[in-house]
Amino acid sequence: MMEICVVSHSEEIAAGIQELVSQMAEGLTIKAVGGIDGEIGTSIDAITAMFDEVEDEALVFYDIGSSKMNIEMALEMNDYSQITIAHYPLVEGAFLAGVEMMLGKSKDDILESLKNNFKEKD
Repeated sequence: MMEICVVSHSEEIAAGIQELVSQMAEGLTIKAVGGIDGEIGTSIDAITAMFDEVEDEALVFYDIGSSKMNIEMALEMNDYSQITIAHYPLVEGAFLAGVEMMLGKSKDDILESLKNNFKEKD
């Protein structure tokens, strides 16, 4: 089954989204990283470690610009062809994707649903 990865500048936001989606999509694997040493920020090392644990295909959602940049760098520096960046709202996008994953929808169908429901981030 597909997985969801969450990258946020805040450890608490990442954990909260992980908890929210886990409650609505029980049994789905949701990984989350956020913050650096209790402060605001994102770490390419933490993102890479999270991606190393992905066992299947995954959609990764992020909050703001530098988290996207760190995700892109992690993808460029490693062979993570099974991971797709979802350029959609972090909370709502991860929530919708999680529910649709539990319904057995394919990655392409989920991305189409995200596209139809939300404006893609720049």
